[in-house]
Amino acid sequence: MGKGKLWMAGLGATLVLAACSDEEAETPVPEEAEPETVASPEPRAEEFMELWQAGEYETLYEEFLTERAKSAFSEETFIEWQVELEEQLSLSEREIDWQVGEEPWLKNEPADIPLTISMDSVIGEIEFGKTLSFVYEETEENEAGEWFAEWDPSFILPNLSEGDNVSVQISDTERGEIVDRNGKVIAGNTDAYEIGVVPGNFDRDDYTERLAGLLDLSVEDIDAELEKPWVEPHHYVPLGTVRPDREKLNRLFAIPGTKRTKVTMRHYPYGESMAHLTGYIAPITAEQLEERKGQGYGQGDIVGREGLEEIFETELRGKRGGKILIEKTAQNETITAVDNSSAAGETIELTIDAELQQEIYQEMGDKPGTAAAVDPYTGETHVLVSSPAYDPNDFIPGIKESRFRELADDPDQPFFNRAAAAYPPSYVMQPITAAVAMKEGTLDPAEGIEIDGETWQKFPSWNDFRITRPNPGVKNPVDLEKALVHSDSIYFAIQATNMPDDSFTEGLNEFGFGTAFDYPLQLAASEISESGTFGSEGQLASSASGQSQVRLNILHTALMYGTFLADGDLKKPVLIKDAEEENLKQGLFSAEQAESVRAAFEQAGDEEGHELAGKTAVIKTDGGDMAWFAGYDPKVGNLSAAVMMEDEKDAAGIAGALFRDE
Repeated sequence: MGKGKLWMAGLGATLVLAACSDEEAETPVPEEAEPETVASPEPRAEEFMELWQAGEYETLYEEFLTERAKSAFSEETFIEWQVELEEQLSLSEREIDWQVGEEPWLKNEPADIPLTISMDSVIGEIEFGKTLSFVYEETEENEAGEWFAEWDPSFILPNLSEGDNVSVQISDTERGEIVDRNGKVIAGNTDAYEIGVVPGNFDRDDYTERLAGLLDLSVEDIDAELEKPWVEPHHYVPLGTVRPDREKLNRLFAIPGTKRTKVTMRHYPYGESMAHLTGYIAPITAEQLEERKGQGYGQGDIVGREGLEEIFETELRGKRGGKILIEKTAQNETITAVDNSSAAGETIELTIDAELQQEIYQEMGDKPGTAAAVDPYTGETHVLVSSPAYDPNDFIPGIKESRFRELADDPDQPFFNRAAAAYPPSYVMQPITAAVAMKEGTLDPAEGIEIDGETWQKFPSWNDFRITRPNPGVKNPVDLEKALVHSDSIYFAIQATNMPDDSFTEGLNEFGFGTAFDYPLQLAASEISESGTFGSEGQLASSASGQSQVRLNILHTALMYGTFLADGDLKKPVLIKDAEEENLKQGLFSAEQAESVRAAFEQAGDEEGHELAGKTAVIKTDGGDMAWFAGYDPKVGNLSAAVMMEDEKDAAGIAGALFRDE
């Protein structure tokens, strides 16, 4: 009996289950709806990236952020925080590398776009990866919907959250040195001391005047620093920098409240003699800050302001590094968002001989002029000097306004780099005219011509224009050697006008006239005239002896005279050591023709009473007698030199100092 009931119960259960199964089988299953696709987010993402790079934060917030992002971050947070961090960290030149994936794009699923964000900063380049999600949302203005960005602060800096505090630790690098051909430092670094005070320990009434005198400041300068808004009684306030001077330092530290910090200071051991080469460093100007935007510079940074310090700023500066720290207020911890290593600046090695340059500068006696000496076989610049000059050490750590005005108002213009200018050469031009005529084949060095009288003109159509020779007593026939020794302007005018068509112009162009050198320092090109051509045959004739509008740069002059030592080869000028040697022109004339000019140069030196070979010239100007020498020492022959003094007749005597120790 019990077993039967149990069976029946089980059977009943089975029937009920079966009935249920039949009902379920008869109930239709609805088909799954197809996901709704929408247009690609790429056009919207592209517009977002462009606005982001341009810093158009207001437009981004109003038109491109999701409602969730807007509710999480106020417009003030979104805009002002980014702007403040850009200023604090000198963020600039933001670049965003991004790529949208392939279709389909689903309405209810985010579109994830991987980004690589890079930008420059006060500690160098920052680069990090992020994924920016775009969400499709319907708005009152656009019921069909549009893509919006899901933004948060970590797109400004890695791991940044709202409420965090950001700080930076900068690792400055040591500026690279500039050295001469022998490794002697001409722009380097030396120890110094930054001097400051702690206001709470400093008695301004009793000691400000004394401190100002020791720091070469005014009382007003110190007052201005101590009264800045950020200054508190316990703060250290830097006031000035001094070089190691035990007596001065002892007097400074005898003043209660003073403190010192050891720092590195730029130093120029050769001072004025190298000023126009080295230049100097100083706080960056607003103009330079704009020019170097995106290179990690900020207000107050030091930068090369003139000469090689400016030209090689990137190499000398090195790579600045440091850390960007984020104080996570919610977690009570500080993390490193960015950690960039630093690298010291490079050493720039020059071909200049610093000792020789200093000696020539001293020989010039602060009188206005310039000098250059080059190796005619390599093009290496051994000397390139301008006088008078300023002392670049005056600019470190900062030049006094009174001293700057004194230099700026000096009638001899110590800031003007005469080595970069071009000047009328007079008779120094004659050997170049001869070289062109010899190459053209219209001048035979051994062939003499008859020249009578003091003046000459080729045609009566020249009217009153005539060429005047300085020494009408030269015996006929006049050959090249006599013409060079006696600076016979008529001889060279005849040779120039004997050349056909534009041969003289073309020959001078082969010597480098009209073309600025590819050289680290910007030098004026030598010119045959303001237009680069001769306007008349009379102008051509007078230009043969460096008259009319002919202008020569001092370095170019030394290089051209070097061709007479190098048998007709003109070298490219070199200033940086180990630069590749290069001929600007080969075979400007033959070795035999070079020898004939060298013989005339030596004879000219004998006639003028010095042991150098070359040409001299004295030009009457409103300011005095401009004097030239170009040539070399025939006993040595490893340097070709040129000297120009604006009001000094003994240019050859100054040039002689170039060869004393050779």
